[in-house]
Amino acid sequence: MAETNDRKADRYHHGNLKTALVDGFLEMLPSTTIESISLRKLATHIGVAATAVYNHFSNKDELCAAVKLRCLDHFAQWLESHVEKNAEPEERIYALSKAYFQYSLQHPQYFQFIFQIDIPQEYVTAELIETSMRAEQELRNSVIALLEKHQLPTTQYNEGLGAFACWSLAHGVTTLAAKHVNHAACLSGRWPPEFMLDNKKSINAAFEPLSKVVIAGILAVAKK
Repeated sequence: MAETNDRKADRYHHGNLKTALVDGFLEMLPSTTIESISLRKLATHIGVAATAVYNHFSNKDELCAAVKLRCLDHFAQWLESHVEKNAEPEERIYALSKAYFQYSLQHPQYFQFIFQIDIPQEYVTAELIETSMRAEQELRNSVIALLEKHQLPTTQYNEGLGAFACWSLAHGVTTLAAKHVNHAACLSGRWPPEFMLDNKKSINAAFEPLSKVVIAGILAVAKK
């Protein structure tokens, strides 16, 4: 049974309205667009007065910064939970790339908010920057472990290049799949059917060799 606005409002009379507003924003995303959500509509959705919303967020940009912080934290936790800390670095890079893609499928609203919504500079806090780098840190730690395993220099360049390459792999595949570019290539016979990415077996079959290509490239550059 759907929760009434009165019941929703009751939950927010104990000092947790700011958190509830972020919750409410995310609840609205599956059925509407980010652009169409206003502070007043959000207030109506959770059953509080519009003035109560303005006590916590002066405008929509400030609210979006809080929503993005929540999404980034959720994303980082997802990646961290899908990698074995003691696994070989090659396995960690493979697992992280695959988890990145799977996140976009299972949490599309969060994923889209992270990568499609720009926050004005005046609302970008140190906490937001730090949280946005947690996913990168997970990738970079795996790259550092890879370089150390092969006794290669862990310079800023090598670490940064490795993290950038791994991120580019994961995000590039995710973007292509979202537009079904890979489907067209597979159905036309240009790409093998393993690259359809339409089930768990296909996802595993695609990301394992793609990860190996990126890893080989990272090692080749670091050896120069």
